[in-house]
Amino acid sequence: MTPISKQPSLGDVPSAPRPETQTFGGPNTRQESQNAAGGPQGRTTAGSAPDSNASKTDAQGTSATISSAAVEPPPSGPIGSVGETNPAKFSKRNDILDRTPIMALPLPLSDQQRKQIYDAVMADNSQPVAGADALKLASELSPNQALNGMHPLPESVRDIDGVTRLYYVKAKGKVFLVEPATRTVVGEITS
Repeated sequence: MTPISKQPSLGDVPSAPRPETQTFGGPNTRQESQNAAGGPQGRTTAGSAPDSNASKTDAQGTSATISSAAVEPPPSGPIGSVGETNPAKFSKRNDILDRTPIMALPLPLSDQQRKQIYDAVMADNSQPVAGADALKLASELSPNQALNGMHPLPESVRDIDGVTRLYYVKAKGKVFLVEPATRTVVGEITS
């Protein structure tokens, strides 16, 4: 026989009602309904405080006492949430990731690839765009910047994975990689 969990979402729901906690009508019915519907915690369905030890009887009829802490881990967030699914208020890591725009996550480029792109763009004879110094990751180009300053990457660096579809905008000492369909800055490379 397995111990019955006091939190049905963490264990098996008993198939047969337990007579010591099951009542219909009477003075405790409202309290039982409140407890079953997520009311005050720390109460059983009979309205009494839960027993700190659960008793288990095996096939030979001997009983053993099991601590409820060994059976059920303490909740650390909503039921079923672990790791990446924990809400930001329970996980500092997820809070930081939630506040970072997806477009601002760095491109998977090595330092050598970044240097190769920077050198190829700076060797191009295009002029730095006015106002490009104010750009940052996840910002959108103005129509003037998109029409006059956005250029396809040089042929020598288009074979690098992850940048084949991107364009660039040159600034003083910086190269901004841009998604041309949305005019959004997705990467920044400095000298």
